Amino acid sequence: MEFNATAIADFLKGEIVGDPETKVNTIAKIEEGHAGALSFLANPKYEHYLYTTKSSIVLVNKSFVPSGKVDATLIRVENAYKS
Repeated sequence: MEFNATAIADFLKGEIVGDPETKVNTIAKIEEGHAGALSFLANPKYEHYLYTTKSSIVLVNKSFVPSGKVDATLIRVENAYKS
C-alpha cells in the first residue's frame, strides 16, 4: 500500500514541510532509511541521522528545528514517537 505525505499529514493532523506528493510504501528506522520509507525522529540523540537518511518522509515534533539541510519531506506532528 502506498501513501503520500498529504494523506499521512491529514491522518495525523500534521503539517508538511516539503513535497506533499512524496510517496511511501514501507517504514524504516531513520538510520536505515531508504527511498519510499517513512521514519520518525523523536529522540534528539538521533538527530544527526535526519541529515543523511534516505527515507522519503520523516515525522518530527512540531517544536523541532533542524540545524542543517534535510532532503526528506518532514511532517510536523504533536508527538512523533506516538504518531
